[in-house]
Amino acid sequence: MQLIERINDFVSNYIAGFMKTYLTVLFAYLLCACTPKAGDIVLTFDVQDKTAPIVAVVYGMTVNELTLDEHGHAEFVLKNTDALYANVFYGMEKKQIYLEKGDRLNICFNGKDFSHTVVFEGEKAPVMDYLNSITILPLADEDYGMDFQDFVKKMQSKELEYIKLLQARNLDGYGKFVKMEKGRLKYAFGSALLMYPTGHVFVSQDTAYKAGEEYYAEVQKWMVEDEDWLDLKEYRDFMCEAAHTLDVENRDVTTIYGRIVGEMKYIAEHIKSDRVKQVLLNALAGSYVDQFGIRDIEELENIYKTYVRDSLLIADYQKKYDRWDISSPGRLSPDFEAKDINGKIYSLESFKGKYVYIDLWATWCGPCQRELPFMRQLAEKFNDKNIIFLGLSIDHNVDSWKEKVKSGDLVGVQLLLGRQSAFQKAYNIDGIPRFILLDPEGRIINNNMTPPSSADTEITLNDLSGI
Repeated sequence: MQLIERINDFVSNYIAGFMKTYLTVLFAYLLCACTPKAGDIVLTFDVQDKTAPIVAVVYGMTVNELTLDEHGHAEFVLKNTDALYANVFYGMEKKQIYLEKGDRLNICFNGKDFSHTVVFEGEKAPVMDYLNSITILPLADEDYGMDFQDFVKKMQSKELEYIKLLQARNLDGYGKFVKMEKGRLKYAFGSALLMYPTGHVFVSQDTAYKAGEEYYAEVQKWMVEDEDWLDLKEYRDFMCEAAHTLDVENRDVTTIYGRIVGEMKYIAEHIKSDRVKQVLLNALAGSYVDQFGIRDIEELENIYKTYVRDSLLIADYQKKYDRWDISSPGRLSPDFEAKDINGKIYSLESFKGKYVYIDLWATWCGPCQRELPFMRQLAEKFNDKNIIFLGLSIDHNVDSWKEKVKSGDLVGVQLLLGRQSAFQKAYNIDGIPRFILLDPEGRIINNNMTPPSSADTEITLNDLSGI
């Protein structure tokens, strides 16, 4: 196996899983039937002699399949996107494209011969012609056997070769493409720089080799904070992985979660640009949650919620989070089985057709007790409404719970759920009282509802449809 293949394997195992799937919210997209707005990117297709019904637009790990209509036409609209490199696939053939905010691009071709008949129609057509005329080749295996300074010179010379090809096309008047492409060419070799210590040991067979200060100084030079380059996958990947390389404290951490948290800490502490910091932290946190879920990620979330404030970035992260969160609004609530004081078993099905306001509580919980008078007032106001007030006790002392039920202090339906139930775990509840609001179908309206003592609670309940 060649070195490059070995390096790719390494990247696949340690980086690609949580690095190559980084999707910045700047790449957020929306297929829509409405008229595109001025700032949207609009990509249209016109295909003659269709041999396949679908055209695919691929960026990062996102695949968008567009169905061609009977006339061979399709349209793709991207919102909130500043700049984008993507691949267009028809069958097994592909072409590369580059688009910026507000761009319109039409791609025409004959389905029987995509590669040779494709025509790009739009202001940036010359950019597409350039992109599809060059191939960025990686460094050769033997290059990793060089001394480090010679290796750096080789990377610089390769980068310069491609810069000259770019300059020969005279593409300066096409938005910020030239700047973006220079960044893409530079960071195309970024992975080679980061892999040099591993590659050098492999090629030179010098098992005693360890990267010295000159290596880490060079990596530091490459950590340029540029907001435009955040649209480049190559740049984002390099910046995040370089954070691990430069983090002396966590450099030897091998667990994926530990690496991610370490990289986030380093970026939070060392990146000065607020925008660069937020995007990179969002990429790291989002990539981990997207692949590995939301269990035991408190440290990750502490860092994320401290530094990331951009609403679009947060929405991007939340979308990934909600995919794992079975208790997120809109989903069917996790179910339970609980007994009343007479031993009758209830589940959520028992309350289907009514809104359900759940109070998770216990007799030993002081704040829970303070809410009881407010709960009574609330229940009286909605006595003739289509809603059930349901108390779920997590008491372990059955007698204490029964005594409280018999006291007359409680309202609604009172059930004993017990400690550490699957229901409690599903909602990730570690503190009570906790209030949950469900719709008549058992779907979650609010998984952390306001308490009865809040004036907002009555307002929310009154606004429910069909209450």
